[in-house]
Amino acid sequence: MPITFLMVALLSLAEGAGAAPLLEKGQKLFRQDDVGGAIAAFEEAAKLDPKDARPHYLKGVALEKKGDNAAAMSAYKQAIKLKVDFAEAHNNLGALLLAKNDLPAAAAELEAAVKAKPGYPEAHYNLGVARDGMGKKEEAVAAYKDAVRLKPGDAGYRMNLGAALRRTGDVSGALVALKEATRLAPRDATAWANLGMVLSDNKSYDDANAALDKATKLKPDFALAWNRLGRVALKRGELAPAVAAQEKARKLEPKNGAFAADLCRVLIEQKQAAKAVAECRAAVDLEPKNALAHYELMKALVAKGDCGAAKGANAGFKALPVKPEAKQQADAILATCKK
Repeated sequence: MPITFLMVALLSLAEGAGAAPLLEKGQKLFRQDDVGGAIAAFEEAAKLDPKDARPHYLKGVALEKKGDNAAAMSAYKQAIKLKVDFAEAHNNLGALLLAKNDLPAAAAELEAAVKAKPGYPEAHYNLGVARDGMGKKEEAVAAYKDAVRLKPGDAGYRMNLGAALRRTGDVSGALVALKEATRLAPRDATAWANLGMVLSDNKSYDDANAALDKATKLKPDFALAWNRLGRVALKRGELAPAVAAQEKARKLEPKNGAFAADLCRVLIEQKQAAKAVAECRAAVDLEPKNALAHYELMKALVAKGDCGAAKGANAGFKALPVKPEAKQQADAILATCKK
């Protein structure tokens, strides 16, 4: 499921006087899209009051809008140096570190943000993203739950919570989160697609089909939703719709090896062995380390009666890090091959 992060905007100037007029001027220019003018005002404010962290933070926000993330990070670091518990600066720096995929550093900044300001939902959410990326599933769930508690009307927070709960195996919890996400954002195709995937996990295939169908209607070029719709159709025993959906996904993302493997699988079920072999060979070429692609290729070659090639595909599958029982299952299928 897709993951995003948020960043805060500008600050209240309620506390501290000093360079406040220049900060107000800079924020006004920022809102008018005069980013260069805003940066100049913030720099002037920083010179006027060298101990004030706010000009550096606001300059960082403006630099982000300008697209200069490296300079923005430096500005946020300077703000934090002047005010160690500056939650917004920690959050925005953490978000930029997330964008660089520097997950441990991002998590450290975001933990500092929530410590400084426990009621800061964006920081909790971003912390969840960082922990998710680090594989800390339970800790990610905890952070997302805090974000949802603090900002219950945000559908995006619910979606990420649902995705994280799914990864922990809590299907019922994921369903609750994702149903609420679709209620909050009924026109959001991603919310419906995510719900459909979890409903499929729950073996509620009719409901999953309905949710995924809605996702594709809301966003006709949503390749993942078409792919999952095809998987659900296969589980419902509806081969023609399964092939049609997988072909749609494949067309939308021709370089996605997993989609090619899924199309291969349904073509095998439809007894179109030659087309299945072509799709699975494409899947292996696109993603050589995709075990499913090698496995389905072996099955397609067995169905076609090309036992020599099937043996080679099985060797390729078994060379990958797969479970011993999967290798045994593959050997059993290969043993049925008849020329």
